[in-house]
Amino acid sequence: MIVASGLRRSDNGAALFHRLREGVLTLDPVVEGMLGHTAGTIVWGALMEIGAAEGTVTVVSLADGTTSLYASAGGGAVGGGAHGTVVAATRRFLQVTEAHLTSFEADGERAPAPAAGRIVFRALTYGGRRYAEAAEKDLREPGHSLSPLYRAGYAVISRLRFVEAVGAF
Repeated sequence: MIVASGLRRSDNGAALFHRLREGVLTLDPVVEGMLGHTAGTIVWGALMEIGAAEGTVTVVSLADGTTSLYASAGGGAVGGGAHGTVVAATRRFLQVTEAHLTSFEADGERAPAPAAGRIVFRALTYGGRRYAEAAEKDLREPGHSLSPLYRAGYAVISRLRFVEAVGAF
C-alpha cells in the first residue's frame, strides 16, 4: 500500500490536499507495483472528486487496496486499505470504473478540481488518465450513465466513515 497512516488533520488543509492529490495523479503504476493487482484490467486507480462551495473532497481507490479521502478544507482519511470492508468497496469502485471507461475521455495535464455541484471521476489507466464529469444532482438519478460510478464512489466513503466511527483508524 502506498499510504498507511491514520486519520490526519492539518492547519494548512489546502496545501496538503493539493500535495496528496497531485501525488496520486502523478503515480507511476509500474513503479508502485500495480501490475500485480490488475491482471486482465487496464484501470489501476479511480478517483471521485466532489466539488462544493466549501472546497473539494477527493476519494482515492487504487488496485493495491490503498483507499483515502482528502478534503481541501483540511482533514480526511488515509489508510483505509487496512480494512477489508473498505478494500471491498474500493475494488467495486475500480470494477465499475473499468466497466464505464467508454464514458470517459482523455484527461489534461492540469486535471482541475470540479466546480461546486459537479463531480469528476478520474480513471487511472495504463494508457493514461481519463475523466468523466457530471452535475451531482444528475448523478442522483438512476438513469444517468455515470450513476453506477457515483454509487460505487459513495460506497467507499460510507465504508471509510464506518471504520472511522468505530475507531478503527
